[in-house]
Amino acid sequence: MYGKKLAYIAKVNEIREIPNADKIELATVMDYTVVVKKGEYKPGDLALYVEVGSILPDGLSPEDKEKYDSVFNGTFFKDRVASEAEIKEVLAAIQAKSKYPYFEFLRQKHFRITNWKLNKFGVVSQGILFKPEELGITKVKEGLDYTEQFNITEPVEDDEEAGVSGKKDGWFLRKLMRYAWFRALRNKKRIVESWDPSFPGKSDEENVQKLYTRMFNEHKDEEWVATEKLEGQNISIFSENYTKGIFFRKEDKRIGVCSRTRRLRENGTGKNFWRTVKRLHLDEKIKNIPGEWWCRGEHCGPGIQGNIYKLEDTEVIFFDFYRKEYEIGKNGKPTSKFKWVKLNYEESIAFAKQWDLPFVPVLDEHYKLPEGRVNEKGVQVSGADIMLQQSDKNTVFGKNLAHKREGFVLRLRNNYNVSFKVKNPNYSI
Repeated sequence: MYGKKLAYIAKVNEIREIPNADKIELATVMDYTVVVKKGEYKPGDLALYVEVGSILPDGLSPEDKEKYDSVFNGTFFKDRVASEAEIKEVLAAIQAKSKYPYFEFLRQKHFRITNWKLNKFGVVSQGILFKPEELGITKVKEGLDYTEQFNITEPVEDDEEAGVSGKKDGWFLRKLMRYAWFRALRNKKRIVESWDPSFPGKSDEENVQKLYTRMFNEHKDEEWVATEKLEGQNISIFSENYTKGIFFRKEDKRIGVCSRTRRLRENGTGKNFWRTVKRLHLDEKIKNIPGEWWCRGEHCGPGIQGNIYKLEDTEVIFFDFYRKEYEIGKNGKPTSKFKWVKLNYEESIAFAKQWDLPFVPVLDEHYKLPEGRVNEKGVQVSGADIMLQQSDKNTVFGKNLAHKREGFVLRLRNNYNVSFKVKNPNYSI
């Protein structure tokens, strides 16, 4: 969707026993825990790991899929009642024709990889592992990405959020857009619905299971800020200086709005984003802030992700602020070169308050990363596991406080550039 790695070669770091489980055990990949058959993997093995939220491809042709559905639903044998063994035999013959026969066991789950909670044993399986040789993979090296090769995708819950609607620039235009002179020339004609290379990086924090061990080793004694991860659409509102006019040139400031992946025209596909910005006067507020700013947040409310917060109208809740700083030349004047500087926690809180910008709910200003331990059922759990358990609480935002929260985001208190997310494993079960 965003060039994200969903399926890649990873190393099994550890095999943990599940008390009272005869046929299954836990494999740890990074800090993900995955339920596997007992004895199937050992520490150090390389396997294809597929992340939660991924959708594996359906390898059947439309004709075979239709036939499979009719057999499964009992409408294929019109003149008689087929035996259970006969039905299984016909279904197996159809599935054997699949382009991806090794994914067929997931057909009834619509090939979607979700968190799997085993209440009996007090564990959650996060993702799935495949032996490379069973998938015909011959090049096995840790980190190799097989997302595209196996046509693995993510669900598109919001076309605007995913940036899959609208015309995309070709490679030549994308290359030219790296140059300020070309961006200035093109922006005089129209707003380009693409992600300008000069913008700050796109917002997409990694999961705790990918980063916990490294984060703990590097920052275990430091404090983090925990904020609620809101369910909605990623939105950025920014101000930029520009020169208008041809014969009578004049310096002015304008406002831009972006989804997660591209800039949005006010009267184009981004009209719903712009409608919220205008209604809340966020364009005026941000334009009036001295300097040039990038304000990133979450667009929530009716018509967005089911409006789980039961908001009466759409809102924008901010969580990141960037200030544009220009390099100073030898003559002591600003040059055209600049960088985006992210505000830290205290600066962000003060900035939001000063300019009346709603800030994301803060859950803990002095969070410390936990160490692993043995839980009440005798299972060894990692610090990442403990954080996932902590994420399983209700939201503190909106008017539906009985609803589960999606999780929380951690940012290093003294360096907001270091961050990752902890997604509630029960949120998607």
